[in-house]
Amino acid sequence: AAFDKKQAACWLPVDMYVGGAEHAVMHLLYARFWTKVLHDLGYVPFLEPFKRLRNQGMILAPDGKEKMSKSKGNVITPDEVVAEWGADALRAYEMFISDFEQATPWNTNGLAGTHRWLRRVWDILLKPASRPALDASTDQVDRDLRRWTHKTIKKVSQDIEGFRFNTVISSLMEFTNALYDLQRQPVSDAAFDEAADALLLMLAPVAPFMAEEIWQFKGRAYSVHQQASPQCDEVLAADEVITLVLQVNGKVRGRTTMPVSLNEQQAIDVALRSEAIQRHLHGRSPTKVVYVPGKLVNVVV
Repeated sequence: AAFDKKQAACWLPVDMYVGGAEHAVMHLLYARFWTKVLHDLGYVPFLEPFKRLRNQGMILAPDGKEKMSKSKGNVITPDEVVAEWGADALRAYEMFISDFEQATPWNTNGLAGTHRWLRRVWDILLKPASRPALDASTDQVDRDLRRWTHKTIKKVSQDIEGFRFNTVISSLMEFTNALYDLQRQPVSDAAFDEAADALLLMLAPVAPFMAEEIWQFKGRAYSVHQQASPQCDEVLAADEVITLVLQVNGKVRGRTTMPVSLNEQQAIDVALRSEAIQRHLHGRSPTKVVYVPGKLVNVVV
């Protein structure tokens, strides 16, 4: 039979349709039309062929005024870019260049920064610098690194789900720079290796060829793309300190940091003793103090 209702109900409708906005009056139109025809005939149990729709932005010519077009002679050939910079650098740069749905001009010079980042990742994961001996500061360094690791995992996971690929790349770049600096601090092997493995797994969707090569150089079982995504541990990701906004009569007068473990009264006491609050009290006693946990203290006088 041309149509199997059981198979249609299993595989359809399509979870995500990604395409250019110009298809709204072409493929999208007739795909929706035929789906409704098939529904009316009783072949499929749904009215719409796609659950979600995302329109990707267009890469414009370097001058930013026109879209790339063979007829205009302004096309950048991907083969030439790959030959010079590599497929992973091209892929990562296209993800990083702008928001997913935003049109943006092509800039070949921007590839250099993405390429440098990937080279730094390679060096960190395969040519790690010798770290200094562990000392009394190691426990704190480890806690800071593990917090950064799990915060990055959480941010990257959320941004991938939201198609915010440019901020995925920026988060991975920041994390890479942190690891680069931490190579020269007394961090334990356990904390550093956890961070390095997380970086490699998060890199895999962005730079699949390089990630697979590093994975194999490390002697891991084939393949990095068959591994589970790293999972955020909310306990490890939690901040040890928080930053509270300080207000007097609803106007922001400053900010202060304090341990996250402080209770409400302790947080208020720290805020009231701060210079930002004291210089606006002019010796007056507060008539009311409003505390929003983890966010702000507002002193009313």
